[in-house]
Parts: sequence; structure tokens; C-alpha cells
Amino acid sequence: MENGAVGYHRPEARLELFRNYIEGRLSDLDFKLTDVASAFRLSDRYVRRVFEGAREKPSDFIRRRRLELAARMLRDGERTHHTILSIALDCGFNDAAYFSRCFHERFGASPRNYRKAHSAAELTARSVAGSVSRRDRRR
Repeated sequence: MENGAVGYHRPEARLELFRNYIEGRLSDLDFKLTDVASAFRLSDRYVRRVFEGAREKPSDFIRRRRLELAARMLRDGERTHHTILSIALDCGFNDAAYFSRCFHERFGASPRNYRKAHSAAELTARSVAGSVSRRDRRR
């Protein structure tokens, strides 16, 4: 389906189309609400109104999804060599201080402490799983 063909959709379906489009652009540092409106050949005001129906501002949705993506990346053991700044940039944040403030507000910990806490939890889970599998092998 072409992006511009949203006229016949219910507001919930339009919202889902907008959200899916945004999901694909989360890492784009230059992404703006006007990009959503342009992609679907609609006005910014209309896009905002569709989000208002879900009681959420488009900017809040974008920030929330970017923060959730960052949290997943910080928990990812494959990304331990990535700096917090590089993860912030990969998630569409171009200001490290703003990213840290938003992250702390959303998750109750700084990105660094969040990563440490989840790394420790993962190591504990691995060691528990390892000891269980060693016990199973002895039986």
C-alpha cells in the first residue's frame, strides 16, 4: 500500500500506520513530525490530531520508543563495547545530556547504571543457568 493512501482508514488504523512509519525512522537524527505528514501527504496538524485520539503527543511517542530502543541496546550483551553516546546517537538522540535526563526520567536510573544493573543481572542468570545444567549433567 502506498503511504499516501490513508484516507479511508479508521483513526486507529491511521495511528498504527503512523507509528509503524515512525518505528522505521527512530535512529534518524533529523527525523521530525513533518516527515510523517509528508510521507502520508497530510498536514502536521492532522497527524497530531490522530495521536491526540490515543491521548499521546507524537513527540512523546517518538521519545518513548527511542528510549525503549536505547534500553534494549544497553541490555544487549553484544553491545557492551558500544559507548552510551553511540547508543544514544543510534537511537536518534543528538544530545547526550538530554538523552541521560530523559532516560533517567523514564527508567529511574542513568544509562550507565541501567547498563551495569542489567549486566550484573545477566551474569547472575547465566551462572545460575550454568550451575543448573552442570547438576543435570551429573544425574
